[in-house]
Amino acid sequence: MRYRTDFHPRRLAEAPDVLTLGAWRLHYLAFSTRERDDRCPVLLLGGAFQCFRSFAGEVPELLAEHPVILLDLPSQGGNLQLAPELALEELADLIAAFAEELALPPLMPIGLSYGSALAALFAIRHPQHCARLLLSGITVFGRPGARLLLEESLALLAEGRLGEFAQGALNGLINPLRLDDTGVPEAFRKALLRQLQRLDAVEIERYRQNSLRLLAFAGFRTYPQCPTLVLAGEYDHFTQPWEHAQFAAACARAECVLIHDADHLAQFERRAACAGLFLPFFRDEPLPPASPGSTRLARSQLGHLERRQEVRRTPRARRVRLHHPQAGDWLVELLELGFFGCRVAGEAPIELPERGWQLLVDGLPPLSLLPLRRDAEGLACLFPHTDATASAALARWVAAMGLPTAACA
Repeated sequence: MRYRTDFHPRRLAEAPDVLTLGAWRLHYLAFSTRERDDRCPVLLLGGAFQCFRSFAGEVPELLAEHPVILLDLPSQGGNLQLAPELALEELADLIAAFAEELALPPLMPIGLSYGSALAALFAIRHPQHCARLLLSGITVFGRPGARLLLEESLALLAEGRLGEFAQGALNGLINPLRLDDTGVPEAFRKALLRQLQRLDAVEIERYRQNSLRLLAFAGFRTYPQCPTLVLAGEYDHFTQPWEHAQFAAACARAECVLIHDADHLAQFERRAACAGLFLPFFRDEPLPPASPGSTRLARSQLGHLERRQEVRRTPRARRVRLHHPQAGDWLVELLELGFFGCRVAGEAPIELPERGWQLLVDGLPPLSLLPLRRDAEGLACLFPHTDATASAALARWVAAMGLPTAACA
């Protein structure tokens, strides 16, 4: 491997190097302080809507001590090559083939969001190529609610309802209830919403293929054996802290750290807190017992984090209606109501249509909902938050009732 030694943030917008492996093209940029470098490189694998430019802050920090490689596999980042036939495992194998072709020493991947699944599978399937592993925003989609929302996003795209898709995706990635804590600027939220609203046909197809890969993934049967650091945003509702903790608990040599005042985009919302953990971890130094902006979880805590991040409230007016354009109106009792979902009891139809339902509550706009499960305690539903007006009204209602402290703090 010959590294570029002239790093500047604008280099991340330049044309990448391309490695062809059979039918597949892998895009990459490789930087170091020296052209030939036998140190273990840090490998950056971004999420679904991230490109190389997303890492303009991380690369110079890491370059102080390590070579840095940014990699876009087919249908990732700036790599527009579609790969519908490749499963997550096969994409992870391409990382190993990349390392072998370029004769790289063992890699130290940082996997964020969608990239976390690829990085973890690479470490599991090719341990000889992986020295250390850092993950944030673990997307394994074993949680039924997460799978249901992902399936709904695909259905909206298939119906051409890009605006509703974008609104739902935004509210999944950035927790609207915790904006005062996370400090995500309104300008950033608007920019991300515009990006999602303007996806072209190729970008939509890439999103569809990547989502189908996640839904097809049967879950981890084995876990990384190398030293692993798992970072969880304490307000991440998309990939929740307890999921990060359980993953860490299953690894042979893992630490799990809660990043304060962050949600799914912890790396970008709390850059200093995350960066303060990167270098000690990659140096093979013990993590500091206390670090600004984060809490290291004890091993004994990992299997016992609270799974519900919001307290559901019982409204004063409990008689509400479920409405469906084909199934009709059904009077039900509203047992719990929160921003992300609700639970009702009553004579709703046994065979529920999967989509098209609205919850009609006095004082709120109609709330689109997705039935999740029915049990002895009633019908549990999720809100996909595809309507900005209705989501904002519900957020105000929840805020007026008062928010709990973070379930995992």
